[in-house]
Amino acid sequence: MYKILLALYLTFSFASLVEAKSFSLSQDAVSFDAPAGFVTMSPELTQIKYPKGNAPKHALTNESTESSIVYALRDKNLPQDEIEATAKGFEEAYRRVVGGFKLISNKIVHISGQKWFQLEFLSNTIDSQVNNIFLVTGYKHKMVVFNFNATIKEFQNYEKDFRASIQSIKLN
Repeated sequence: MYKILLALYLTFSFASLVEAKSFSLSQDAVSFDAPAGFVTMSPELTQIKYPKGNAPKHALTNESTESSIVYALRDKNLPQDEIEATAKGFEEAYRRVVGGFKLISNKIVHISGQKWFQLEFLSNTIDSQVNNIFLVTGYKHKMVVFNFNATIKEFQNYEKDFRASIQSIKLN
């Protein structure tokens, strides 16, 4: 009986990894559906991927760990009428501090009834180049931040899923 229960548990555990999952922040004030196969990044992996002490509190990764989604709710008010100026400021700052920064696009998008800036760019890591889709908006006197990223090698496999996940973002 134990073996049957264990087999069922493992089957259902694996099945849940294959399906898209919903994740949220601040008692569901912000929620989104992650692509299938993305799970919460372990604290050990988070420390390895972010060794400079700037580890995110909320991060998801895929099985290879070459693609991830980082999301946060920051204690900074960002009024909707300051989105464009903030987008320019982020782009300028990233040009200075992000290794291998190459701008793909910097535009304003509308998601869940809000104006967001979407900054897409390439950046370097120690051993690869990464494609980032960085999104920011202000909501209820906070700043909502997402970064969907994957190595160039994996980005083509996840781009469609990332963009669907972005469209699933809800501000409640």
